Amino acid sequence: MEPLYKLDDLAELRRLQWQARLSLQLGPDPHPLTSPMFLRDFLASKLPVLDVHSDCASHELLEVGSQSYYTEHQNFLSLTCNRCRYHFHITNDSQHVESWGTEHRHHMLVSCGERSTYRAGAKAGKSPYDDTTSHARFICVAGDCLFNIKIDVVPWRLSPVDVAKLSDKNRVEKNLRLALAEDEIRYSGLKSATNLGSEGILRTYLTDALKKNLDAPLMVNKRNKRFFVSMRSDFDALLRFLGFYEGIDPSTGEECWYIPPPEQEKEPTRVRTLRARMEDAVMELEILFAGGNTVNAWEKLLATFQADYPTASTPNLAFISTVSDDDLNLLGCLAHYPPEFFSWAAILLSKRRPRDRNEYLDAGLRCIANHSEDASIEIIMYRSRFDNATPMEIKVEEAYEFFNASPDSGMTSDWFLARYYEMAKSYAPDEFKAQALQQLEAIGNHLGRDIVSELDPKILGHAEIPGLALSGSSGTMSLSAAANFLEVEPSYTAEIIRDFVERLIRKDNIDRGRVIEALNVLSDHKRKLENPEEANELQKIAEFVKETDFMPMLIPQPHSAPILLTLPVTPPGLKNIGNTCYLNSLLQYFYNVKVVRDIVLNFDDVKLELDEETVARRRTGGNGTSVNLEEAIVARQFVEMLQGLFADLQTTAQIAAQPSQKLANTALSSARDILDRQSQNIPPPLPARPSPAPPAIPQANNDNGVSGQVNVTVESVNDKLELASSQSSQTLVDESEDVVMANTESKTPNEDTPVSQSNDVKMEDVAESSSLDAKFAEVSRRLEHSDRSGTAQQDVGEIIGNILEHFMRAIRSDGPMGLSELSGLQADKITETFFTTIVNYTIKTKKGQPTNGSVTPIEENPVNVEIVPERWITAYPEEVSETSEGTNNNADGASNARCTLVEALDRYFSYEPIDDGNRARYSSIRSLPPILHICIQRSTPKGKNKNPVIIPEVLYLDRYMEAKDGYPVWIARKRTWALKERLKELGTKIHPSNQKSKANQGPEVWANAVDPEFKDFQMMDAQELQNTTVAAIEKSKQESHLDKPFLDDIGLQAKDELSNTLDPIESILSKMSKATLDSPADEPLSDKLGDILWETASPLDVGTLEEVLELRQKEETTFDSMKSEKYAIHAVICHRGGTAAGHYWVWIRDFKRNVWYRYNDETVTEDSRGTEAVLDDLNQTGDPYYVAYVRDEMKDDLVDVPQRQKPEAADPSTTTHETPTVQEVETIEGVMPELI
Repeated sequence: MEPLYKLDDLAELRRLQWQARLSLQLGPDPHPLTSPMFLRDFLASKLPVLDVHSDCASHELLEVGSQSYYTEHQNFLSLTCNRCRYHFHITNDSQHVESWGTEHRHHMLVSCGERSTYRAGAKAGKSPYDDTTSHARFICVAGDCLFNIKIDVVPWRLSPVDVAKLSDKNRVEKNLRLALAEDEIRYSGLKSATNLGSEGILRTYLTDALKKNLDAPLMVNKRNKRFFVSMRSDFDALLRFLGFYEGIDPSTGEECWYIPPPEQEKEPTRVRTLRARMEDAVMELEILFAGGNTVNAWEKLLATFQADYPTASTPNLAFISTVSDDDLNLLGCLAHYPPEFFSWAAILLSKRRPRDRNEYLDAGLRCIANHSEDASIEIIMYRSRFDNATPMEIKVEEAYEFFNASPDSGMTSDWFLARYYEMAKSYAPDEFKAQALQQLEAIGNHLGRDIVSELDPKILGHAEIPGLALSGSSGTMSLSAAANFLEVEPSYTAEIIRDFVERLIRKDNIDRGRVIEALNVLSDHKRKLENPEEANELQKIAEFVKETDFMPMLIPQPHSAPILLTLPVTPPGLKNIGNTCYLNSLLQYFYNVKVVRDIVLNFDDVKLELDEETVARRRTGGNGTSVNLEEAIVARQFVEMLQGLFADLQTTAQIAAQPSQKLANTALSSARDILDRQSQNIPPPLPARPSPAPPAIPQANNDNGVSGQVNVTVESVNDKLELASSQSSQTLVDESEDVVMANTESKTPNEDTPVSQSNDVKMEDVAESSSLDAKFAEVSRRLEHSDRSGTAQQDVGEIIGNILEHFMRAIRSDGPMGLSELSGLQADKITETFFTTIVNYTIKTKKGQPTNGSVTPIEENPVNVEIVPERWITAYPEEVSETSEGTNNNADGASNARCTLVEALDRYFSYEPIDDGNRARYSSIRSLPPILHICIQRSTPKGKNKNPVIIPEVLYLDRYMEAKDGYPVWIARKRTWALKERLKELGTKIHPSNQKSKANQGPEVWANAVDPEFKDFQMMDAQELQNTTVAAIEKSKQESHLDKPFLDDIGLQAKDELSNTLDPIESILSKMSKATLDSPADEPLSDKLGDILWETASPLDVGTLEEVLELRQKEETTFDSMKSEKYAIHAVICHRGGTAAGHYWVWIRDFKRNVWYRYNDETVTEDSRGTEAVLDDLNQTGDPYYVAYVRDEMKDDLVDVPQRQKPEAADPSTTTHETPTVQEVETIEGVMPELI
């Protein structure tokens, strides 16, 4: 049998393989896969280049036998998933397959760029029955093998809505009742809907149409009894999709459906035809309603993917379970492979992508472990060839690989010229030629010959070769040389090139003349591409480099941002319209949150109605703030402006969209600020957030000053302070105005929880009786009015409060908050998504216990319980040093006092004694939101705290959850608090004399270390020194006896042996007497005393250090088994600069593609290194300021990175038909045409 679908010729296959190799060599995320893993990822919907919009995590594929076929060089499989009902057309091409061997143990498949996602009818000349939504092609890059495979994705033919209607018996019964009511005589024979299944009738219509092979259409009268009851008009859209069309019965004049004859039955059926669409629908009906009449396609899948492989001779399941998924994904291998497969894959990928050689080889060695010495040695021997490779040598190796050669192959410059001409004729795009010229230049440098200058454009039939245009300034630098020198691509925008140039000119000994020359070459190139705006910007940059040491800021030009052709899937950026980097970061973050995006884009479904009565009932946020009509208008206009921006982000083909000035003005301020504003010339001051304040303590009313009642409150704060977390302090901008937090009102549990009522704010120049339209106009005028572009430098924490405020005031309530204590508060999509319920406890401690800060004296008797719904949780870094901002211990202003995020959060939830130890306070989490925001408190009185906070990829929050006395979480929290207090205490007891060598310390340090009260001992005589020493040693012995109740509480045994390590007093006195007698006249007696004290204190300090290590280990492992509240990192908003000025950007994680995007105003860059690498970089600095985590099990439902949308295409099913000639056939009622 001949292949039904065209096979590509050898030249085209080589072109596709080159495209795949180029993607693997230079692409940001090439994702190579051996055939078995390729099949596994396909079945699990994990191929990133295929857009399968179903929730099916494991396809169970059934063969559509009438459409599949198998030949010597081509298999075509038509498949339907038994679970999601998606259809897949898989074609392999095995014309030029290399046999398995040491150089080709399996196929290593890479996407070859033949990929598209489109809608029906979007492509010119496309069949009206082509419903393909995604297409990808992969080709082998191992050796000379050209095995390749194509996959087309086609969604279900029967939509979920249609399936639900087909299964709905009540719908049929309802239709029967309607039919009897309309014409009881006609439908009297249909007394029951039991045998009137819609799915059976539809299947009969389709199978008859497929089997009859008629030349004229079949006809079904719409008043046919069985059709009228089972189908009626419920499936009109489905019938049209399946090719049916409406007409008039010529014999009766009544409405009817025509079923057009599909293409004549052939074997196999061609896909993308009406017959194939009908067959697919029948297949889905079999899956849904028949069962058992389908064929599993597993064996044919294995054959088509050529996915069989030999497993390890002695599989070690324990070892397989330890192989890292990251290593397997990097190598494109399965864990069951024999060891030699891992070494082969690692070496092959190292050759194809030299820049990541070490990563591939290391992964191969880890996968092999100790299971094959031969396989490990193979990798080690290969690696030894590159142990001392320089970056230039790696670049040369990449250039040789580009031309499918190697540096030791002996190829001459003439061979590379011929190879370039051959490839350039086959791969016409200028993108290839520009890339090839760069590689030729690297090879020429290696060979000592200017190959690029020897190229002859006439050989290619062009007047000139793209990339060879010379700079007008020097006439010597080619485009590829200019791009290489600046480390950019010629297609980069001026803004991106500017960033590279800025970094380049900061290097020592950089040739600024060459920088200017390269910029001029790129400017000329842009001008030839008819992009004068970009050319002019590059010329300006060149002029600035020539005249100054600074780089120019590009002036934003609305509606003129160029398209970044090299990164078509990169999300669009946002233009900075003047100090709006903080706003751009937040808007990009919220755009990636599905709940927020749905609110904005489907605002009509959730918006708050703007009438006085409805608005008056609305209460927002964690303190039940009332809303007035003007504030609701501000909020609505904000969301409507954001709706326009989000729509632009969805559809723009430019590198960036531009927020409006009105949107920036609204986000800058709260509604109160906007409505109170008297002068538009001076921006209103923004409040500084209050420092953490203790909850209100009731008046003492018993002997111990402890109330006998428990007070429960919902925190009430004024409107401005409600914008910030109650646990936060300053913003990252200097503020001169102090704002005092309102007092917390304490109520007993049986009193109603108060809900704060904000004072209504009215616009002074709008009359109370003004119409709604007039109020809209006045609010809009205030929002639009601005005498300059941009806004003041502002803090993300304040702005995120404003944005959330606007969202909540713009949407309806979803009812009361779920917790009974918060019954006076209203929930909405914002509070349900972002708000954490914090409980602040004030408790009394046990009487008669020492108030040394340990947790032992806690008595489980709360005095005050304060419930606070918070927008974020605050994390506190290590405190900054005494030096002022910008003068700390390194250039970035950080003191390098690092801590983990958990340690920073511990300071928020810490146990804190107050009132001389009679009371204490701490906080717990009562409920967590799906998305958790954490603000790292960077502002301090000393300036910005730039100490790094180590952000983990996964955060477990069980340790902070509220729990009853005796529950494991509560016991663990008590123990951890005790451990922290003990560690703090021990930190003051370790003698400095044991922290540094005796040679570097004076004896006065050792003596003062024992007790600082003993000073000026150098003036003492021998007897006084003896008395001083005895007192100091007795004190150390007393302190070495640890508090047993404390130790019992934290699960440690007392270390009484520490005190036993001290020499007896008599022995020490004897030593001192001998020292007094033997001391030379020129050596002070105090020096001898220092020696004795150091020797005496040393054993005690060693024991203390051992205890510190033990306590720290115990503290770090206390919560290891508690991992229910699991959150995954999603976004990190960063700030660089000081408290008065700086720059914001945001990192956002794409869980679907496993990459990160860095949104820096207009510039959006993709980082495919992985989360660990991104966080490692961020954790080195004090830049991270605001962190977003999502519930791990919900992350795919909560966040994603929206892709740019394509225009909707016309639906081919709407094509009109003329009424055809009808062929009369014998019929069965309800199945075949019936003339009634």
